[in-house]
This record gives sequence, C-alpha cells and structure tokens, in this order.
Amino acid sequence: MVERFVRSPEGMELAILCIDMGYKLADRVQDLTRDQIDFLMAALEYRLELMREALTGEEGMKIIITGD
Repeated sequence: MVERFVRSPEGMELAILCIDMGYKLADRVQDLTRDQIDFLMAALEYRLELMREALTGEEGMKIIITGD
C-alpha cells in the first residue's frame, strides 16, 4: 500500500519534499513512526529505480505516436 502511495501524485510531491528538499517528518529521527519510515524507504527505492532506468536507458513505458 505504501508503494502505491509513493507513486501517486501526492506521494511523489511528498517524496520530493522529503528527499530532495530535506523536509522533515519529525524533529528527531527517533520520533518517526513506522509508517513514515516505510514511506521514506519506499520513496527512496522508487527514486533509485527511476535513476537506474535513466542511467541505463531503460524505460518502463513507451508512448508511440503515429500520424494518419
């Protein structure tokens, strides 16, 4: 369920805030809940997956537009 949320528009926005902008979900690491930790781990894993695809040139989905 967490991974599905990470890939949602809201989850992607929160992941960007947390990972790229250093947004904190708690004042101290010890104050994070299990759900917050799971979210951050899933967001990081998804971000790394996207980076691997970009570096290797692999694409998860291709859009082909043909003209008639």
